[in-house]
Amino acid sequence: MRKILGLVGCWAMMAAAGFAAGASSSKWAFVKVAPDGRGFVAGESPWHPFGCNYFDPHVGWAPKMWREFDAGRVEEHFRIMQHLGVNVVRVFLAAQSFYPTPPRLEPEALEKFDRLLDIARRYGIRVHPTGLDAWEGNPPWRRGDIFADEAVRAHQVGFWKAFAARYKDEPAIFAYDLLNEPHVHWSGRAMESAWRKWLVQHYGTIEALRKAWKNEATPFEAFDAIPVPRDEPASASRMLADYQRFRESVGERWVKEQADAIRSADPNHLITVGFIQWTVPVLHGRPSRYAGFHPAQIAAHVDFLSVHFYPLWGDPLRSDEEFDRNLAYLEFLLRYVHAGDPTKPLVVGEFGWYGGGRTSDRAQVRSEADQARWCEAAVLQGRGVAAGWLNWAYADTPSATDITKFSGLVTETGKTKAWGEAFARLAREPARWLDRANPPARRFRFDVERALVNPRAGDKALTQYLELWKADKRCDLEVSQ
Repeated sequence: MRKILGLVGCWAMMAAAGFAAGASSSKWAFVKVAPDGRGFVAGESPWHPFGCNYFDPHVGWAPKMWREFDAGRVEEHFRIMQHLGVNVVRVFLAAQSFYPTPPRLEPEALEKFDRLLDIARRYGIRVHPTGLDAWEGNPPWRRGDIFADEAVRAHQVGFWKAFAARYKDEPAIFAYDLLNEPHVHWSGRAMESAWRKWLVQHYGTIEALRKAWKNEATPFEAFDAIPVPRDEPASASRMLADYQRFRESVGERWVKEQADAIRSADPNHLITVGFIQWTVPVLHGRPSRYAGFHPAQIAAHVDFLSVHFYPLWGDPLRSDEEFDRNLAYLEFLLRYVHAGDPTKPLVVGEFGWYGGGRTSDRAQVRSEADQARWCEAAVLQGRGVAAGWLNWAYADTPSATDITKFSGLVTETGKTKAWGEAFARLAREPARWLDRANPPARRFRFDVERALVNPRAGDKALTQYLELWKADKRCDLEVSQ
């Protein structure tokens, strides 16, 4: 986020996944997509990712985990996570720590990551590294547009080639996540230049563009004169529709470049990218809030899909009505992303809510029981669609300025919260949240094109979906690609 298993049961879970705590690297099996495309296997055994996003809760906000890496604390955290049934942790690779001066990976950061892998192996927990972020500072090379600027993209490709080559034989790594919650920018020099090139490639001549855009093209005598559209809803605007598709092409090109770089160096590990929930064009307010990553386009370049979700359609704990409304929103989101390629698994790379206090002076106080109620309901709502869940986050983080302050499985001191206890039960019983029996009887058709140019159309569609959903508290979704 920009965010109790007993020992006997835990050992049984790890053995079923094809490894045991303390096993050497050679005895682990790489995680692969299951033959039916619905989940994962490690070796010949089913493996269901159920874990959390991990960073040390005692290193400030945003977390400075690599700068202030404390192996003793990390080991204690992994011991606690093993006790809760966590089998995978998503961790964030900081650009300033790992790749400050391309093309060289920073040895000190690699040593710390190796130490974390050693600890993870001892406790039978896989690691899900996520691409370069700015939590520990933004190096000069990364200060351009990371999606549209060719030089910045080339440095990211260089990072992934080097990192993947180093860890290609490490089965304790579950998969690579290209970046946390990517969002294609709306404007900027690199975007404006790429937009005009896209128009030339798409239309060829200004006459062809005028024919398509009609009155919208009247002021433009040449492609170089065409600006970025206004960031305002415009249902009938072909220019705006084209710009959203252009943004999607920027996102797809970026994903393909990064994924190709990894595969050129590492044939063993899976690849995904953790979509922000604004990848689904509802509750946006304005066109630029759409992230510019279309699951149906991205799916061709990744091994499984991943999306993040937080209950932001009102307050889920203010009333039963808002609780259900957010569950419907969650199911809509999951089905939308999974429709990008139903033959590939979907993992919820971030989810959660807070409990045990309040996140700010303006926020409502929520209890640990409140948090557990929402989070458990969310996991069960995704049954038959989601193949894995990663809570945000491992522990409450007192210095956080958002829900992370109280969104952990445990408190900052490591005491198990009510949600941690419920999480452990779900970890022991994956059949409860993987159940594919009794698919929804109702289906709603979502017109994506309209929602991309007019966010109100997306909101209306979500409301209509909710009305169908209420009958059985489940509803399928057909997405017009």
